Amino acid sequence: MRCTVWKNSLALILCACLLILSGCGTNDKKTVRFFSMDTLMEISAYGDADTALQRARETIESLDVLLNASDPQSAVSCIKNGDILQKNILLPLQTAQTIAGKTNGALDLTLFPISQAWGFYSKEYRVPTAEELQELLLRRGSFSVRDGKYTCADGTKLDLGSIAKGYAGACAAETLRENGVRSAVLSLGGNVQTVGKKPDGSDWIVSVADPLAPDGTVCNLRVGETAVVTSGSYQRNFTQNGKTYHHILDPETGKPAESGLLSVTVVCADGTLADGLSTALFILGEQGIKELYARHVFSFEAIIITDAHELFYTEGLADRLEITNETYAHSSPLQ
Repeated sequence: MRCTVWKNSLALILCACLLILSGCGTNDKKTVRFFSMDTLMEISAYGDADTALQRARETIESLDVLLNASDPQSAVSCIKNGDILQKNILLPLQTAQTIAGKTNGALDLTLFPISQAWGFYSKEYRVPTAEELQELLLRRGSFSVRDGKYTCADGTKLDLGSIAKGYAGACAAETLRENGVRSAVLSLGGNVQTVGKKPDGSDWIVSVADPLAPDGTVCNLRVGETAVVTSGSYQRNFTQNGKTYHHILDPETGKPAESGLLSVTVVCADGTLADGLSTALFILGEQGIKELYARHVFSFEAIIITDAHELFYTEGLADRLEITNETYAHSSPLQ
């Protein structure tokens, strides 16, 4: 987005049911499940992890309170021009600012009023008029963060929905490490964050859902300690007069992005960066992704699925990817 809703609304949900933990015992696995950031979350850790899991849950829940743009009393909703930002707002905003600067503004955290106009918060969906969108775009805000200080244009309303779960996953993973956990998986709606490898030292296997058939998968991905985040168009959408509108809004038009993609999955060591990049790359489209990847501005790998039902992947995933769906059997490197 622009996704101005928590990322459980993103198209490809990499959730607990799609996280295949094979080849290791489960006798010492502990799991907590809870609802936060408007999505069901599951954290599994190995070893003596009860206390660590509870603290990781508390980390996420505290960030939900802090970063929820739909709550007018949350800290992020109350930020004013000139404020010195606390760490847990400053860090995701700095990452978002960096992504925006390197992607020509593809990641925009100031589209809250436009997303509201579409009904993606209230779920009272509607298509705004051209005049309404034009006015909202003229009032679109801007912000910058420098030396911890926040400055913004008048009327700017921040929404961290496109990056907050990645940040929460990274923070929760660090909480687990600080409490002695060396092997864990966090499934936060459309975000997967891993800690270490499986207890036997082998890779985790993350399955990516098929945007054409959400109960199915397109591929399995072998990963170590990393984040895997997907943004896509199919899950949160509505249909009006025979046309379907999704929630990933193009900041230039205020309308659902028409980038030729159904989904983008980003694999990146930094969960916050992975979350924000997945949205920005969806906006950029295939050619924009190729160019950004070739420039080596960010360290990431990606899987994209186009609306022509083609699957492409960056070269770093070539030996870590197993296609599981015949529809995508002719997948190829992104060149």
